[in-house]
Amino acid sequence: MILRIRNLVWKEFIQLRRDWVMAAFILTLPVLQLILLASATTSSIDDLSVAVVDRDRSSVSRRVVTSLGNREELEIQYVPATLEQARHLLDDGATILAVVIREGFSAALERPSETAAVQLIADGSNDLVADIALGAARAALVDLAGEEAGLPPRAHASPIELRTTVRYNPTFDVKVFTVPAQVGFIVYQVTLTVASIGLARERELGTLEQLIVMPLSRLELVVGKAIPALIVGMLNFALMVVVAIFGFGIPMRGSLMLLIGLTLVFVAVQIGYGIFISGIAHTQQQAILLVFVLAMVDMAFSGYLVPIKNLPMVLQTFAEVAPLRHYLTILRGVMLKGADLSALWQHAVAMGVTGLLVVALAVRNLSRSLD
Repeated sequence: MILRIRNLVWKEFIQLRRDWVMAAFILTLPVLQLILLASATTSSIDDLSVAVVDRDRSSVSRRVVTSLGNREELEIQYVPATLEQARHLLDDGATILAVVIREGFSAALERPSETAAVQLIADGSNDLVADIALGAARAALVDLAGEEAGLPPRAHASPIELRTTVRYNPTFDVKVFTVPAQVGFIVYQVTLTVASIGLARERELGTLEQLIVMPLSRLELVVGKAIPALIVGMLNFALMVVVAIFGFGIPMRGSLMLLIGLTLVFVAVQIGYGIFISGIAHTQQQAILLVFVLAMVDMAFSGYLVPIKNLPMVLQTFAEVAPLRHYLTILRGVMLKGADLSALWQHAVAMGVTGLLVVALAVRNLSRSLD
């Protein structure tokens, strides 16, 4: 019995060695995945984008701006002229925190009877990042208040009053940030899996030759394989959104029709990736393995686990072409912020361009593999 089991085990290793694609993935990609995720998750969250509206324009207000910029966690990237412009930056996701220094700030500091107020407006759609940004801003302003010399003493109070407003998620409820991302990732995974096993299953079962001899063009074959994946992906999206809204209380502040339209683009892009995988995989097992590998890479590049800024600069460039990254931004933007197409068009265009390139590559690769 031991000899028979040993021979069977040896046979499995021989087959694994012959399937060099699977062997390479099993031996190398888990190490690369660990390095990628560990480098992203173990680094601190720094250089968070901040917009400062300085209405006072005094030497004291400039010291406030300098104090904020000296914090490692914060980076002042925008100096909008009005509060409305700062709110647009928050809506677009360009900044995580807006700091408003009101007129008369420096004069109020010199009068014990008045309050010198600084308003902090945070984007709470990402509760972790918003909390870090608010904490850093509070620390910078408290340190500045302690360093100011020559100010009239104020008993039991700091000379600077902080007025904090958290938009989109005022209670810092973690599910408001995580559930939309999980919706996007599940739609991504289901669509990619269904699209990737179509031709691989035909090839494994030996029925691909029957499809080749049928009076179908290559484009018709791709469309015929893509439509079921499109239907499954959109039904899955509809189910996930219903569960997220009514089961978890996630708000839908934007246009549902806009979200459906952009989801169609995203699903079409994933079908392109799936058909490309299906064209190079010889078995369903290989296709599923390739889907798993691609999902792990896209998860790291999408901001699903950690902010994109935590990745090395080279990987941040790759993240710009990851469709899942753009789709998660669209999901959170529409559901949590009520964003419209004017705020999301760049992400839609990025997905669309990537999708066209992937579909063209998939069709060309499929034509070669079928000839």
